[in-house]
Amino acid sequence: MNNADESIYAAIQEVQRLRTRTKKKKTLQVKGAERDIIRATALAWFNNHRKQLTVVFTKSDLADIDKLYQWTFQASHKTTLRSSYVDVFKQIADALVEFRSSNVIRLSEASFAPPTSDTLPDFSSIVSDDLMKKILEDRWTEIAACVTAKTPLAATVMMGGLLEGVLYARIDKLADKKPVFTAAAAPKDKLGKTQPLREWTLQNYIDVAHEIGWITQTVHDISDVVRDYRNYIHPHKQHSEKMFVSPEDAKILWEISKSIARQTLTP
Repeated sequence: MNNADESIYAAIQEVQRLRTRTKKKKTLQVKGAERDIIRATALAWFNNHRKQLTVVFTKSDLADIDKLYQWTFQASHKTTLRSSYVDVFKQIADALVEFRSSNVIRLSEASFAPPTSDTLPDFSSIVSDDLMKKILEDRWTEIAACVTAKTPLAATVMMGGLLEGVLYARIDKLADKKPVFTAAAAPKDKLGKTQPLREWTLQNYIDVAHEIGWITQTVHDISDVVRDYRNYIHPHKQHSEKMFVSPEDAKILWEISKSIARQTLTP
């Protein structure tokens, strides 16, 4: 498969997994964190998969699929019936499968730009400690190797650790940390006091990084996918949700992780 066909295939896998997950829960409406994952999946279409297709296909070619993803994105910002999501996710999966099969020749002839470079970024912009700099560089290199070697779970777990390390380093370098600890997204204890950094989760770091302007809204929204997949390090969680991280998933998650890291490293 080339990048275009891989993107369509990855989108199919994502929406099918999302439909399975959404069907499993029994509440009438979808709320809270579930909506975040749905929104991130829609954004993955517009910000990752779709971009691999626009060199060959026109807006008109993609219009029907776009409308379904647009509905999904809009619905994720409010409380929506679970049955509505399940129905639309099936429509998206069916539309993608049909699009892929009916355009198999065009897809086979397509040539697309490669993913963004795996070249090491300059961690010294936020890390002055040589040992920590080497640790982050080694993590970056090892993740890229895992993605290439098609060991997706190992790659995904390490992505979460890399991002926590980068975001912590950016915070640690600040002379004035008050904006971080007073951010609305900073996690609080029962008394309303901001928790120490060692107790923050990856999502806490990402939410605060977005609030204080280190990462964009788009990157923040799709970061939920990295967080969710990283949690499959726990076998019982993976078993309960019956989900597996594919090599195609890992490629997409790596692109998202590189975007978060690079934006965080930019002054």
